[in-house]
Amino acid sequence: MARGASSMTGFREASRQLNEMGKAAARGVGRKSLGVPAEMLARGVRSNIAPHNLSGDTYESVDVLPGKAKGGVALEVVLQDIAGVQLEFGNSDQAATPVFRPAIDSGKDQRFKAFADALMIEADAAIIRKAARDAKKAARG
Repeated sequence: MARGASSMTGFREASRQLNEMGKAAARGVGRKSLGVPAEMLARGVRSNIAPHNLSGDTYESVDVLPGKAKGGVALEVVLQDIAGVQLEFGNSDQAATPVFRPAIDSGKDQRFKAFADALMIEADAAIIRKAARDAKKAARG
């Protein structure tokens, strides 16, 4: 398998469940499911920053934020401190010491597995919540 290429299988059931949900519920499931691997990636970036960080500001500036997605769900792992750019890419005075690329490359399979597990759990939970709401609505008449 080429670098950067991966294979995700076993999502037919989750895809069927997501297609049967409303848009808002499906987006909620997607947002919660994507949060799990995004937090794992953020922890990996933070662990790479720790040896280089003197003040703690760069370490604390790694965060998971909502991203812009047209018609879907997106989360971004960001390094908000300007010193992070110098760490990642270097400059004329400082050699580059990447923190994102090693975090992305290591643990990719664990993040995919965590996403798959979270997607199944969140999709099932959303189906159960909808069934409970429907039963409560039916009981009221």
